[in-house]
Amino acid sequence: MPVDQPIRDAAGVDALAERARRAGRMALDFEFLWERTYAPVPCLAQVNVAGEIALVDPLEGAPLGPIAALVDDPGIEVVMHAPSADLTLLALATGVAPRALVDLQITAGFVGLGAGQGLAALLDRVLRVQLDKGERYTDWSRRPLSRAQREYAAADVAHLLELADELGRRAERLGRSGWVAEEHARRYGPGQAFVTPPEEAWRRVKGQGRLGARDRAVLARLAAWREREARRIDRPAAWVMPDRTLVELARRRPSSRRALESERGVPDRLREPDAEAILDAIRAGEDDAPIALPAGASPELQQRADVLAPLAAAVIAARAEAVDLAPSLVATRDDISRFLVGTLAGDPDGNPLASGWRHEIAGRALEDLLAGRLALAAAPTRPWLVEIPRDPGAGRG
Repeated sequence: MPVDQPIRDAAGVDALAERARRAGRMALDFEFLWERTYAPVPCLAQVNVAGEIALVDPLEGAPLGPIAALVDDPGIEVVMHAPSADLTLLALATGVAPRALVDLQITAGFVGLGAGQGLAALLDRVLRVQLDKGERYTDWSRRPLSRAQREYAAADVAHLLELADELGRRAERLGRSGWVAEEHARRYGPGQAFVTPPEEAWRRVKGQGRLGARDRAVLARLAAWREREARRIDRPAAWVMPDRTLVELARRRPSSRRALESERGVPDRLREPDAEAILDAIRAGEDDAPIALPAGASPELQQRADVLAPLAAAVIAARAEAVDLAPSLVATRDDISRFLVGTLAGDPDGNPLASGWRHEIAGRALEDLLAGRLALAAAPTRPWLVEIPRDPGAGRG
């Protein structure tokens, strides 16, 4: 696939963005490095507008702002495949979130192609196109880019628009376009965050669930400090301070630099400003309101949900098989557990299985299972399970 040299200046990117605005649609992908930095390092953007492919090289001076503006434009459909890392890149670099995104990996899951399908597999199965994988492990930060590298990068977007059209037609034929739209809104709609705010970083700290409510308030301050510091120096958060150290600092709450430096995992040569910032965070957390986790289910209710979870998973697997959906797309194991607990407790709101297409496909059946209105039996043919409606009051007298 012959590919022109990458765009390296603002004028070229502006012209590309104008073509995309006229077309109202584009395919987009990024090549980036994300190993030793807090944020992904964008090395190349690949854009397909009406079959014309352009490579945008930010390392050689091309701005990504006009590309980000296209993603932020609700009038431009942006077609991508499994874009979570790309969206994190855009959010950190430009503050932009998608407005009219089409994720082909999600759409594929609704038309019988399974969940989590890679791009190469989708192109082969749907369009009979084989991608060259020769440059998969290339270092995209090195210049100049070879022809093979440019062609490999261009291939990532060359067929995305055609693939989107075909998957859209299949979803329409199956009557699932509404499901696809609902799932896109859930994952990429207004209010979705693609970067964790520093104030919420404590939720991702391993081991925080074992802390008391007051210690967790201290951890929240410490995790926010770490997140901001990691972004400031552009290093992974765990390189600034590991989770286990944050948890211990929140638990032990050292009040002096000497006590702080004696804690395991604290850097040996801690800078004075960093030491003061950590101690300030601990003091502030001690003054904050305690952070209590939501009350868990009673032991009896949790045990009941745990016993029923395998049956619920079987119902979901059979229901998904019957309509050619991947079970993991309908519900994860955690979704099932939370739905069972919530329903048994009378408060399933907010669970994906409680509304929309998931409730239609499986949630209502799980409610019947919990209420004793549904029994199960093995079947010799697909979907390998028979649902037997029953009267929970029958036989009572």
